[in-house]
Amino acid sequence: MKRLALLPLVAVVSACSEKVPPETAMSKKMYEYKVEQIENQIDDIPSWYTDIPQKEDAVYAVGTSVTPDLQLAVDIATLSAKTTLADRIDSKLRSQLKTFKSKLGANDYDASLMHEFEQATINIIADADVAGYSVKESKIVQHGTQYRAYVLLEYTNGEASKVIRNRLAREEMLLSKLSSTAAWKELNDTVNNINKTKRDETQDVANAIAGLKSTAVPDPEYQ
Repeated sequence: MKRLALLPLVAVVSACSEKVPPETAMSKKMYEYKVEQIENQIDDIPSWYTDIPQKEDAVYAVGTSVTPDLQLAVDIATLSAKTTLADRIDSKLRSQLKTFKSKLGANDYDASLMHEFEQATINIIADADVAGYSVKESKIVQHGTQYRAYVLLEYTNGEASKVIRNRLAREEMLLSKLSSTAAWKELNDTVNNINKTKRDETQDVANAIAGLKSTAVPDPEYQ
């Protein structure tokens, strides 16, 4: 009889012992919340951020930042990407200068020209900056109560060619010896074509905007 009388009490004690302590339950909820947040953040990452484009005619760099201010997040992400891009631009300029030098024919240069060209190469690399890059992609997402910005910067071979052409053109003595070479003509033509393409694209945009304005329906209120 005593055993039978104790059975309900044992059941109550056993049930209590199986309950999850409040602090453990809270920890579990917090853990699940954090996991969910991380999963959402991973889903927000653009593919071009983790799989940076690889092309022969351009170099790329990515950056990201989290701040309470949207524009500041974009600015810091861009600055981060520019820091990485600077090293890649350095390599790109070195490569194109080497290619340019290889295109000079045997009759195009002598010892003095090579010395001047090597000095110009050193100056070009030393003075190089990230001017001429473009923002290829960007994305802004919510990050808790803040903003996360992702940016992808692009620096093309064309921009590198412009830097080299413009910098060499400032070296009067060197330019006087290079201007008659096929290598210089090719470089000059490349840059001129790039500039023309950009002018044409700008004009196309201007024409498109003008076309939209001319076909816009007037607001009756102002008739």
